[in-house]
Amino acid sequence: MGLNRDASLPLYQQMANEIKAQIASGDLKENERMMAEMELSRQYNVSRITVRKALELLAEEDVLIKRQGVGAFVAGKKLVRNMDSVMGFTSTCEMNGQIATSELLSAGLDKARPSDVRLFGIQEQESVLSVRRLRFCDGVPVMVEEVRFPRSFAALLSEDLTGSLHRLLEARGLKLVKGVKNIGICYASKEEARLLGVPENAALLIQRDISYDQTDAVVYRSKSVVNADRYSCTVTLYMDGNRPRP
Repeated sequence: MGLNRDASLPLYQQMANEIKAQIASGDLKENERMMAEMELSRQYNVSRITVRKALELLAEEDVLIKRQGVGAFVAGKKLVRNMDSVMGFTSTCEMNGQIATSELLSAGLDKARPSDVRLFGIQEQESVLSVRRLRFCDGVPVMVEEVRFPRSFAALLSEDLTGSLHRLLEARGLKLVKGVKNIGICYASKEEARLLGVPENAALLIQRDISYDQTDAVVYRSKSVVNADRYSCTVTLYMDGNRPRP
């Protein structure tokens, strides 16, 4: 693993590129622990300062995950979601060249909660359609999701609910044109930990979404508990007056 000491590219960047190549080839696998700094120093015949800079660069790029007192590990591939448009999980995976699948945890009519009553404009005694799913990206569990619709969408129970709900809605002539998203932190329950393959009480992202159709009516609200190690969000921001016209 000789590095070119005569090249214009700094040694730590060459080392980082070599580690990336090993990950791409499968020589280093997801969640695999990297050698200690001293071992890497001997292997690449560079100083520990160079090793440390290479590992820091890879951690900044989310290629490695550094765990205090434990070491550096190869990061799992993340699902990168662009928050600039209304886009479902399936379409997001496809845009990243990944495959979305789902396990249906439950589906049926459920008693309306206070937030359902407020958002859907229904009576307290009414029921709503609740769909709970475990969402996978390339076979890896990423989020536990609950989607709640007004009862008028109960016909969806006759559909395959393991695919894209957005596409099922589009097939019924309903187009989602606006969404409101709130993102926070929560801690894994026993069930969430089991489903997502994380320790109980591990820190997770929680997303709460409200989606609207072309008439500005609320179509559904959802809550998704997300493994942040497998998920990344990007948002494009514009200064006042610089947003491009639609």
